[in-house]
Amino acid sequence: MKDRVDIIKYAAIIAIALGIIVIFFFINVNQEYYSVIYIKPNSTIYTPNDHNLTFEYGVKSFENGKSNYNLTIYSGSIKLKNKQFSLNNGETLEESIKISLPPETKFPDKISLSLNHGNSTEEVHFWLR
Repeated sequence: MKDRVDIIKYAAIIAIALGIIVIFFFINVNQEYYSVIYIKPNSTIYTPNDHNLTFEYGVKSFENGKSNYNLTIYSGSIKLKNKQFSLNNGETLEESIKISLPPETKFPDKISLSLNHGNSTEEVHFWLR
């Protein structure tokens, strides 16, 4: 009987130890890292006379450590601007940008922001009418 109680005690200790190891694994090792790109609401201003477009966008990094980004802005399939920058985990880049659309732009026009980071690409867009 005493041997049986000892076996149950050892089994309980092993089960608790394995549970702690599994919890540690899921909390620390299995974290998901990502980046966010967004366009600030109501920030878009288009002046048809000179084909200028102004808007505000932001990028927030939830990556592990310092990350390098490549942002490309498109009007339809035409590349308008390319920008490279770096952010640390938790940092946010927000900026206002002014670009000129090609005079031959047809409306509605899809303005896309494509954010490339290593093996992942995030995209956000809005339409000009």
